[in-house]
Amino acid sequence: MLVVLRLSLGCHFLYEGVWKIRHADEFSAKPFLTQAKGPFASLFYWMVPDLYGRQRLQMEEREWEGQKKLVSACYVEAWQETLDRFVSFYHMNEEQQAEAQKIFQQYLHILDQFLRENQKDIQGYFRSLEDFENRRTQASTAVFEQARLWQEQQKLRAEAAKWIGQMDQMGQQFRQALWNKLDEDQRAKGELPLAAVGPDRLPMRLPGIHSWSELLDKAVTYSLTAIGACLLLGLFTRLAALGGAAFMLMVLATQPPWPTIYPPFPEVVGHAMVVDKNFVEMVALLVVMTTGAGRWAGLDLFLFPFAGRFWSGERKESSVPGESSPAKASR
Repeated sequence: MLVVLRLSLGCHFLYEGVWKIRHADEFSAKPFLTQAKGPFASLFYWMVPDLYGRQRLQMEEREWEGQKKLVSACYVEAWQETLDRFVSFYHMNEEQQAEAQKIFQQYLHILDQFLRENQKDIQGYFRSLEDFENRRTQASTAVFEQARLWQEQQKLRAEAAKWIGQMDQMGQQFRQALWNKLDEDQRAKGELPLAAVGPDRLPMRLPGIHSWSELLDKAVTYSLTAIGACLLLGLFTRLAALGGAAFMLMVLATQPPWPTIYPPFPEVVGHAMVVDKNFVEMVALLVVMTTGAGRWAGLDLFLFPFAGRFWSGERKESSVPGESSPAKASR
């Protein structure tokens, strides 16, 4: 039955990981993190870059070709970097570079118009955000107060997400416009992604990963896949089960099953106090970790003796001739 438990947990984790790989365009860790509640919520909010748009919605006037334009520095820098990468990577000729500069200026004008149209609303949003944060620090533990703050928080995030989403869409259209200026030979080199906007930028480039958000998504996806595969194969079972238990602990930290925390769980999923289905799965993983379930119908059956022989052989080679072993010394 411990083997059945191990295989069941492996199927659950593996399917979650494979589904995320197959639906990479749909999956994002952001909703999981931003819906966190309870005492650890702020830690998970911190993992989401610029959650309230403080950097991306910050406006400033810059002069471009003799004209003042209202821009978001984060987006302008990302678009400029994307343009420079296109020029360098595809070896764009002078005519293409001139066309690319025109496209860049065109999108600066679009961004300027967009920000001017929404300037008053965005400024009002920042004032509301400041008021909200002041009230949150002084809020009581009354359920009514928690409910009001949660609803206001969701409203503010939705406002920011609306403007940020539109500017993100501008960036993707800008990248596509640059792509359309390439010839067939240049396109054969593959597509370059849009450079990450400031707060989402990684401190160093990683192969195949272009932003902090993408790093989080891939870390969750491939961790779940690896844990599930190892549990099914019985390979590095204890380590995989420990990793799975740590993941379930993180899930519990984002959604603590405690009745006084707002918002409450929907009644359709049942009722729980401390012990819910995530807690039970975490305990099940710890049971697998502390038993020999990986050596029963698993690859650990072959791995453990090999590792034991390697370790004991290494100990023998490292021992000094003539020196008594710890066991003999103790006698």
